[in-house]
Amino acid sequence: MNIFDTLFDEVPATQINGLNTSLKSLYIYNKYKKEKKSIIVVTSNLHQAGKLYNMIRCYTDKVWLFPMDDFLTSEAIAASPEFKITRLETMNDFLNDSGIIITNLMGYLRFLPSKEKFADSKIILEKEKEYSMDSIVKKLFSIGYKRQSMVNMTGEMAVRGYVLDVFPINADNPIRIEFWGDEIDSIRTFNVDNQLTIKKIDKISIFPNAETIGDNLNHHRDLIKYKDTTNICGYLDNYITIYDSLNNLKNNYELLKDEMANYSVSIEIDKNTKYMYDLDEVTDDKAIIFEDVLDVLNDSKSITYKKTSILPFKNSAVEINDELNRYLKAKKTVIICLDSRYKINRLIDFLENDKIIYTNENEIFPGKINIVNKKMNGGFVFNNYAVITESELYGKKEENNYKTKFKYGTRIKDITKLEIGDYVVHNTHGIGRYLGLKTIVKNGLKKDYLTIEYQKGDKLYIPVEKIELISKYSSKEGTVPKLNKLGSSDWQKTKARARKRAENIAEDLLKLYAIRESKNGYAFNKDDEN
Repeated sequence: MNIFDTLFDEVPATQINGLNTSLKSLYIYNKYKKEKKSIIVVTSNLHQAGKLYNMIRCYTDKVWLFPMDDFLTSEAIAASPEFKITRLETMNDFLNDSGIIITNLMGYLRFLPSKEKFADSKIILEKEKEYSMDSIVKKLFSIGYKRQSMVNMTGEMAVRGYVLDVFPINADNPIRIEFWGDEIDSIRTFNVDNQLTIKKIDKISIFPNAETIGDNLNHHRDLIKYKDTTNICGYLDNYITIYDSLNNLKNNYELLKDEMANYSVSIEIDKNTKYMYDLDEVTDDKAIIFEDVLDVLNDSKSITYKKTSILPFKNSAVEINDELNRYLKAKKTVIICLDSRYKINRLIDFLENDKIIYTNENEIFPGKINIVNKKMNGGFVFNNYAVITESELYGKKEENNYKTKFKYGTRIKDITKLEIGDYVVHNTHGIGRYLGLKTIVKNGLKKDYLTIEYQKGDKLYIPVEKIELISKYSSKEGTVPKLNKLGSSDWQKTKARARKRAENIAEDLLKLYAIRESKNGYAFNKDDEN
């Protein structure tokens, strides 16, 4: 039997203390496999949600991420388009599927249309059937598709006569639908760069490109005006809730409430404006809780484990062998997980330890150093097992494995993809507005240039053969960007601030983790040989 499927069979507790992220992910997977119910896991921040998601992916592909930006970013600046598509993909998949959803506090509290309303908003079109093209365009607009002169990125549509182009969020390539009167004559996927047909198809499903379904929703907070709303739990049937530290969730929620009230005052609206659900409106009283300390529940259903992390190894065969043998002397069965046979062979040659056995996760030998071909993002010590991964052996950083079908606006390679008035971004000079082509005589030769207008009417002329230097500007819907000043350092400062913001977030996280590590915890008895 697979060793990773059975480690938590004996754990019926409602509160579990002392697990590291690797063991939390294994517990969640074991719970899902045993109970055969969907599971929603709520973390206090996006970083922890991403870590859990990546680790659970090592055990099953039935896991989804439902990520949400922090409040100010999503409400006042520009929400991440990749996160939006990831959320929509999760909502779409759970119309007819089940599994594990990992979300952060902001994702958990987010207003969503009911599962039924969201399902009904899907558009299905078939070849040789009749539809009103105007009605299709109107419905596409109501479910979040933005009309452009030409389709360039996910979530856009374009109309030219009896041809409708649309780039569905659930598609790798845009779709071209040609009408003959009210009848669809052909449906085909095409290449966004050269407009050439990739494949003809007979039927297409177009999923919503917005979590706010309707024509008159200017802000996400407006969704509460409708009665058929829910949070992400409304998309699950017969599910289990797991809180990754209810204590941290409550503390972060108090900070979030202050942030929302201050923002409302700053934009001169009622400070009690409801942007999302209150935590107590969606809290599951039957949830399982992960905690690091014993200050939330203290009943008979609580279970606590000793510290379970594995410290990084030093890059020396002698020292690694000594550490592995120390685990064996402590009566631990060692399991080393590497994701390729090449890495396994290299480690076996490097260590030259006679207790090493190359095996698989279904046949683990007690008292040995078992090496298995399996990808895992973090190790742990649990019961009689010490599981070691590349992270501990080589200091390899975890990867973000979640990917969406979202396609950014590509570098502009075709002048026909630009319309006068479009906002564009030049890597050096920043945001400007395209004014059209201008023919300039230089050294007696005529040459066409793209005219880009910047602040105070300053103009930049780019040779048409250098069109790939610019890309279309994409922003939060309805946002008009501020033009940069040509020749100034504004754009470089903007990019520097973005980098600094990312660094600050990372620094804040490190400080938070340092504070948590410095707090006194429960003192356990020293390990013995048993």
